[in-house]
Amino acid sequence: MRDFHQALSTFIAELTPQPWDYTSADGTTLRVIPAGLRAEPGEAEVYVRITRSDATGLGRYGITGPNSRGVAEVGVSTSLLPALIEALTERTVWRDDCLIAGTLTVVAGALAATPDGDNVVVVVTEVHSSEREETVVVLLPEAQRLPLASALRRALDVARSWEN
Repeated sequence: MRDFHQALSTFIAELTPQPWDYTSADGTTLRVIPAGLRAEPGEAEVYVRITRSDATGLGRYGITGPNSRGVAEVGVSTSLLPALIEALTERTVWRDDCLIAGTLTVVAGALAATPDGDNVVVVVTEVHSSEREETVVVLLPEAQRLPLASALRRALDVARSWEN
């Protein structure tokens, strides 16, 4: 019976969507998480969450909400992810203002150049109401651009597996 439980635990762990994290020098974390929820084709989601090191409220638990500050999350559908992955690969700008709960902007390339070198700027704005939005930004070094694209590609594959 013990072998069965161990095999079942291993199987469940392999099916469970695994997040990808990047933490900047200032402690801000970018996380890519496949939602793992059943959805219609093209509608499964991958969550993109940015959490500052000084996040308050529910942010310390990785949960976003109207009372948390310094943490924002949006859901990107599988129908939109290929364009985001391509933008990262091609070093261009990608933005969508109509995502679940808010806006995601990714600037990869010349527009993201800073004095210390090329960076990828990821901005998440989570909309709670017309009066309450939370915008959080993370700056990724150029060396993390393709790992982020790869993480999104893996998350896309996982999310698509949950589509009917």
